[in-house]
Order: sequence, then C-alpha cells, then structure tokens
Amino acid sequence: MTPEYKEAVAAWVAKAKSDLDTARVLIHGTEPHLDTGSYHCQQSAEKVLKAWLTSQKQEFTKTHDLIVLLNQCISVQPEFDFLLEHVRFLVPFATQFRYPGEVFEPPLEEARQALEYATAIFLFVTQRLDNS
Repeated sequence: MTPEYKEAVAAWVAKAKSDLDTARVLIHGTEPHLDTGSYHCQQSAEKVLKAWLTSQKQEFTKTHDLIVLLNQCISVQPEFDFLLEHVRFLVPFATQFRYPGEVFEPPLEEARQALEYATAIFLFVTQRLDNS
C-alpha cells in the first residue's frame, strides 16, 4: 500500500476509534446520553468500513448507509457478510435519535447492543487491516 493510502486508512481508523471511544463514554458514563452515544456507534462502523475500502483502493460514494458500504466490502471480501446483522442493527442510529421526535433516545439495552456491535465491527475490520 502506498504511503498516501496508509495515511488515509490511518485517518479513517483514528476517526472510527474516536467515535467508538466517545460512544463508550456517552453510554456508560455517569450521565448517559444514549441518543448521541448510539449515533457515534453508527459513525464508528461507517468510518472503519470506509477505512477498509480505502485500504483495498475501493472508491465509495459519500454515504452514511452502512448496508451500501458493507455490500461493497462483501463484493471484495465475502467474509464481511459476518457483519450483516451488526450493520442492520446500527443503520437506524444514523438518524433516528438525532432530532426531536416521538422517542428521544433508545433504551439502555439497545444502546449497549449498539456499542457491542460497533466494537465487534471495529475489531473485525482493524484485524484485517493489520493483516493486509
């Protein structure tokens, strides 16, 4: 991988890790913010998938749609289909709680599940980045 790609991949991973760390603090902190924490779970997954696509020199559209990004990953590396359930769960967190509405934030168990899935996605992808 060229230095430019390595730098771009590292930047995506750093942003994904920052989102994941932020989600952890917001969900497990002394004053939980489950809406924002869950949003950062989705953001972490999005950015780490973009890191992997970048490492594979795959161009992607400007999208927040995890299904689109994951399908692109699967087309290059079929083992990514392992993440389908995780990604489907996280999709609504991109928008569902960002603005005032009927439900202000997800239940604690959903937020914890979002964090668990985002962490699993992050680990799955970064392990494959380390081996590339």
